[in-house]
Amino acid sequence: MESTIESAAQSQKTYKITNGQKASILIVLMVLFIINYADRAILSVTLQNIKVSLGFSDTQLGAIQTAFQIMVGAVTIPLGILIDRWSRRKLAGIMALFWSVTTFITGLCTNFISMLFVRAAVGLGEDGFTTIGSGWLSVAFSKSKRAMVNGIFGIGGTGGSALGMIVGGIIVTSTGMWQMPFFIFAIPGVIFGIWAFFLKDYKTPRKEGESLLSKQYFRDWLALFKIKSYVFTLLGQMCFGVMLTTVIGWLPAFMMRAYDLNAAQAGGIVGSAALIGILGSLGGGFIADIWYRRQKGARIYLMTIAQLIFAILVGTVIYLMGSIPIPLMSALLMALMLVVGICGTLIYSLTMDVTPVSHRYSSYGIVVTAFFVVGSIGPSIVGAISDALGGGADGIRAGFLWLLPVTLLAVIFYGINWRYYPKESQLVSDTVLAEK
Repeated sequence: MESTIESAAQSQKTYKITNGQKASILIVLMVLFIINYADRAILSVTLQNIKVSLGFSDTQLGAIQTAFQIMVGAVTIPLGILIDRWSRRKLAGIMALFWSVTTFITGLCTNFISMLFVRAAVGLGEDGFTTIGSGWLSVAFSKSKRAMVNGIFGIGGTGGSALGMIVGGIIVTSTGMWQMPFFIFAIPGVIFGIWAFFLKDYKTPRKEGESLLSKQYFRDWLALFKIKSYVFTLLGQMCFGVMLTTVIGWLPAFMMRAYDLNAAQAGGIVGSAALIGILGSLGGGFIADIWYRRQKGARIYLMTIAQLIFAILVGTVIYLMGSIPIPLMSALLMALMLVVGICGTLIYSLTMDVTPVSHRYSSYGIVVTAFFVVGSIGPSIVGAISDALGGGADGIRAGFLWLLPVTLLAVIFYGINWRYYPKESQLVSDTVLAEK
């Protein structure tokens, strides 16, 4: 897979960009990632208000979240293939414009069916953006700086979630309209989506005269599953996704019921905790890069440790929610989000480090698909169990507890990966050609 790139590089100019161009790529991708996750978070902080306003059951609320996550994962693989073979900047712009429009339309929904389909459409637009961002940055910046750069990019996940919950909760409570956050948050996505079209891209790695979707590309694509480190990273992220997507979807409503809070209060607490995840993203990336320069297996070691701490903390939060004072619960949530930030930063590097540039986007697309499609069962399970037990905070708690063992499987898969990642990550080249 690397031979095509290497031979072409001898006769054509390699992809080298200025520090200013690198900064522009990083800033635009990070801001769009923030908006991406903010759009997701405003649904979670408005769930309780939507339930009261439109008369939805917990099962329906869970189904709406599941529909979004299934769509986020459903076309990630074909979209990743398209990113491998087409233009990063064009796709980034198109996706941002699409998800912004459908986010706006979410506020116009008046019944369960319309909400279900519109949120699925939002997922379609947001599908694959982390794939574009992390893959593009893995080429624009050197491998030795990869975890730190991805940590900055990863601010989008934690910072966007915090922004959506805090600001979304304030908007809902101050206006009395659950629809308003969806209208407001659609605007910046359009602005930065247009900006993305003008970023400095690189030439798609493929042979002269090779078609967009050639047989050779797909033969090489199947070879990804021969990379053992990649396979165990995929399995670990799949299990991690079951609990994390459920926590993101249900945590504000869980707090509102357990402590009798309004949307602004719950969104402020959860959003403030999510802001701590930014420290996890940056700190985790910094530690991983420093450690990586001394020991090539550092990134997988740190991920395994972080996954174990996540399992312990999320179990503690679920068990103690409503039975301890809010300040203490807030501290636990901050610790939890700090670890989530570390995990989010490392997954980009663990995938990019062991996969070739020619298939890097589709390889990460598979990881995203596993995370969201498998993870999508979580919110529906929690909603169904909650309704079966009469709802309330205890209903949500029971649903969470059923999912808790899956977090330990993530720890096991990442632990097994200690055996493969250090060696396989040293076999990959990041050389690409400049865009004409």
